[in-house]
Amino acid sequence: MFFSKSKLVADVPAGAPVAERRRSIRHATVMQVAKIRLSRGREELCLLRDVSPEGVKAEVYVRMEVAASVEIELRTGHTIRGKIAWIEDALVGVAFDEPMPMAAMLAHCSFDDRLGKLRSPRLEVDMHGLLTIDFQQRVVRIGNISQSGLQIAANQPLDAGASCAIALPGLAPRPATVRWCREQQAGLLLAEPFEYAAFAEWRAAIAPA
Repeated sequence: MFFSKSKLVADVPAGAPVAERRRSIRHATVMQVAKIRLSRGREELCLLRDVSPEGVKAEVYVRMEVAASVEIELRTGHTIRGKIAWIEDALVGVAFDEPMPMAAMLAHCSFDDRLGKLRSPRLEVDMHGLLTIDFQQRVVRIGNISQSGLQIAANQPLDAGASCAIALPGLAPRPATVRWCREQQAGLLLAEPFEYAAFAEWRAAIAPA
């Protein structure tokens, strides 16, 4: 197998042509958050550690199974399909279905025009939260969430720029700002984004097995 725990490189003979050897050189550790989509449609985050054209080593916080099919969506918007090749504690190795130009993919960032910075991966969810705004509290349905913000149902108009707080299941209220509101939906920007470790711990605690 070309993919192992020790290194994410192909098993290329020493005498292979330079172009072939260069194709499989492991890229530097990236430490970039991405979205991983399981075969049953569940979406979670993962932390990419090492990448190559043939595969990736990632840190995950949900249970995985060897040989399971997954999709990894990069912050650049590219989606890569593969299978779980190995599991060791919180680390997994994903072998791509076909070689991918990872260096090029990671070089082209996808920006959120409203925020003017690299957009955090969003997870599609179906949960409720408690919104506090204008000294009133209301239960809201959350449609997606990222480390930096979330989208909620807004049956009543919310003013862009308004300060608020959102309490997520199992967590204390977190200060936020209404970024936009349209078509009975609103986007909230958290005052302090989740760190990956904290987000992972929370998702692992509330998500079904």
